[in-house]
Amino acid sequence: MSAAGDLSVELIENRSAVPLTAEQWNALVARNETNTVFQTYEWFDAWWHTFGRPRNLFLLIVRDGDRIIGFAPLMRRRGTFGWRELAFIGSGNADYLDFVLPEQKPRALAAISGFLRASWRRWDRLALVNIPAHSSTRAGLDAGAAGARRDGLHFVDEARVICPTLALSANPEFAQKLIRKYSLRRPLNWFSKHGRLKFRHVKDPREIEVLLPSFYEQHRRRWKALGKRSQFTQMMQMRFYGSLATRMAQRGWLQFSVVEFNDEPLAFHFGFDYSDCLTWYKPSFDVRFAEHSPGLLLTRYLIEDGLRRGRREFDFTVGDESFKKRFATSERLNLNFGAYHGRVGYGIARAVGGMRDVAGRTQRFVRNLLATQAATSVAAAASTSSEMS
Repeated sequence: MSAAGDLSVELIENRSAVPLTAEQWNALVARNETNTVFQTYEWFDAWWHTFGRPRNLFLLIVRDGDRIIGFAPLMRRRGTFGWRELAFIGSGNADYLDFVLPEQKPRALAAISGFLRASWRRWDRLALVNIPAHSSTRAGLDAGAAGARRDGLHFVDEARVICPTLALSANPEFAQKLIRKYSLRRPLNWFSKHGRLKFRHVKDPREIEVLLPSFYEQHRRRWKALGKRSQFTQMMQMRFYGSLATRMAQRGWLQFSVVEFNDEPLAFHFGFDYSDCLTWYKPSFDVRFAEHSPGLLLTRYLIEDGLRRGRREFDFTVGDESFKKRFATSERLNLNFGAYHGRVGYGIARAVGGMRDVAGRTQRFVRNLLATQAATSVAAAASTSSEMS
């Protein structure tokens, strides 16, 4: 155990020793500045139950006296170059992650940093991903960066990830205008003309269990049609989603939706309804009807349903796919950064980051150059056509 002032940090390495009930854990998350479904006890429990091995728990509990005021949900794993990495529990599946420190956050971050520096022999890299940019975590770590560097702790910014979001309650007119667009009415019209359509949220746990295999199979076929591999070719992922569905449904946070066409599943969405926010997570649709845009039909139903139920927003989470930008009223950012306690790891990280920046700039230059050439070719062709007429 380590202490900073009257705050102490305790390391929990055994799942059975976690000193928080589900209610206590979620109460801290609910008051945190980054309060998302991906930080709840149910998410942690389902993920760790499925993927915990061969990882090691590295949960840091922050106390003010005897009272728990927050925690850092970390685990230890093997990462790039064989480094011993400390990462957020849920990394790889969760779209938003952060320390849960709703009280005395600057002092709590200082206590956590001190603990990590004192434990430097147990890890090589701290890999923090998908922290919402509005979180004060990065700034709080920056505030102590000078002192941290004197003790051999170095921070490197590694990536920024776009997260499009559609405001619902604050801008219902925009959302209404979206769903009235012809591009969103067209699939509704086609399917309505050719059969019976029904959209619903599946609530019964037994029916969810029955429908999940159809959801997995739709997703596998869709990705195969794209020449890619679905995550549901992996048994562990299916086990995780089944476990997550059970836990989230019990809390009323699961939004497992289905669009039925002639009484058969046309499209599914495995998402969440948490803290007045609808969260986009995993969609699927029947590829046999791909030319009629069942994915757009599903999105239309979800937006319309969110409006009808007065939800605050529809969060499309990580990824800058064009369809997300098409529906978004704003784009948030997630931050990815690492911390290293040795100059060798820090130097490698800086070098890799530099190469990534160069590659990114080169890619943008080539893309812009090709776009300019294409526009020039179109203009030249139009000019030639005009001269010939």
